[in-house]
Amino acid sequence: MFLHKVLVGSVLGFLASSAARIIATDEVPLIGPSFISNFDLSNSIAIQSAKLKFPGLVDSLFSTGALNRTDLVFSVDVFSAATNSSIYNYSHVGHDANKSLTAGILNDKTIFRIGSVTKLFTVYAIIAKAGIEVFSQPVTKYLPELAGNSSADPLQRLRWEDITVGALASQQAGTGGPGDFFAKYLKPDDPLNYTSREFLTFMREDKKPVISPFRNAIYSDAGFAVLGQVLARLSGQKTYTDAIRDMLFEPLGLGSTSTKVPTGSDLNAIDRSIVDKNSSWGLDLEVVASSGGLYANGADLRTAGLSILNSELLSPATTSEWMKPRSGTGSLVELVGAPWEISRLEIPVTPGSNRTRISDLYTKAGGNQDYTAIFALAPDHGIGFSILIAGSTATPARWPLRDGVGETFIPAAEHAAWENARRNLAGTFVDQSSSGTNLTLTVDKGRPGLGLKSFWIKGVNGRHNAHWRLYPTGLNSISRSLSSLYRSKGKMRVAHRMAEPEIPMKPRAAVEGGKGGLFDNSFTWMNLDFSGPADEFIFNLEDERLVSVELPASGLVLNRAK
Repeated sequence: MFLHKVLVGSVLGFLASSAARIIATDEVPLIGPSFISNFDLSNSIAIQSAKLKFPGLVDSLFSTGALNRTDLVFSVDVFSAATNSSIYNYSHVGHDANKSLTAGILNDKTIFRIGSVTKLFTVYAIIAKAGIEVFSQPVTKYLPELAGNSSADPLQRLRWEDITVGALASQQAGTGGPGDFFAKYLKPDDPLNYTSREFLTFMREDKKPVISPFRNAIYSDAGFAVLGQVLARLSGQKTYTDAIRDMLFEPLGLGSTSTKVPTGSDLNAIDRSIVDKNSSWGLDLEVVASSGGLYANGADLRTAGLSILNSELLSPATTSEWMKPRSGTGSLVELVGAPWEISRLEIPVTPGSNRTRISDLYTKAGGNQDYTAIFALAPDHGIGFSILIAGSTATPARWPLRDGVGETFIPAAEHAAWENARRNLAGTFVDQSSSGTNLTLTVDKGRPGLGLKSFWIKGVNGRHNAHWRLYPTGLNSISRSLSSLYRSKGKMRVAHRMAEPEIPMKPRAAVEGGKGGLFDNSFTWMNLDFSGPADEFIFNLEDERLVSVELPASGLVLNRAK
């Protein structure tokens, strides 16, 4: 990857060279964060370094031609659930694009088109209305007119009775794109006027399947046009436009997000039609609006992202279930959700280390010809980002910008958690009333999670020379809301579990940089709670700092000694 050496060398402090190898950490940690996220990362050394380095990375992309300096307008916003606000903004206005700024300025209120990021909003609204259990329902429950395809040839027929709402949301229905619909129903005198009835008739009678349902994910704009009709039926509204407004925009206060081109004398937008008559600005088709029709700005995307991280419209359990893979791809590092595009990142576990762990970044990309966008959430770290882009070169520009933002701020957030753990979690804890009872928690270079350097209970070694690592479980005393995972102030109890890799540790698989073969031979995730709560540690935090550790199995409480 073009940015790899620049980013890893300058931001992470890792010496990238032909001799350096990125290797998966020996311990196969639990998927999820290595350290708790109950702290404000915005002022961490790692995040401050990322902020300082990012402009130079953009300049590198300009100088190499990966980005067109004069053509592009783009805005980057990085936000944190710990502060419920933006922690970094970066914007650029190319010389050729100045005229397209309707308010003469570019900020987080400036409206762009967001293309297929719309798909995420469509699914969000459906779950908010009907719960995630709607995924298991057949589409024909809500759109009965799709049932009864007349063709007897299974290669020519979409059997809608076999297709669920979840299949559409995770792009596993085999419904493909809408180009053939537009070709059949082309209306030269009114090319933007199609009815939902015409569309659903076409999808029942004429649409050929691309794959069989649930075989694998195939990107499907037509499927999301059908989902828009599902949302309309669920909401009792006649159109997707009305339904998404009622289900999402109004509850979240997304005042600048719409399915129709925004207007007004005080409009703050990037209107490409001013400089290019072929722009997609104002090209609004209601029938496919649910697939890629939304207009939005950075402020609204931040609000939507924080609402997901903080479980504002969905229950925490529903949010967690939604943010999970539902299909794979031909890549080991690209998975598919509903409709998340999940990048499985290998992040250096500590600054300067070449040992990595897996962290999933939940993204959605979108594009409308001369507008593109990236939306991303990192639940491990409680941060997210949006990238809004406009210009004739907007389509290729989104990928290097995604790489630049993601590879800068996601590892920085990981290392901010490491900084916080070293400052606020590591230390020695003792029970003054029980002689010979103490433990020491460490934060170790090149290793994920907290180390258990020593562990004594009434003079008996509880560690047994094992390589224990402690990982957070997401359980805490505040609430089940995901927002509690990022709360930095006040008192709270957070649960950890102690995991031990198989000894001797087997070589990691070759694809992970190890010396093994096709398979990993670590079963950490299988080995928790085999002896009840013996592997459970409860951390008592006060304003980010660990002050005592509870051992539920023995009923002991160990207080910080140093």
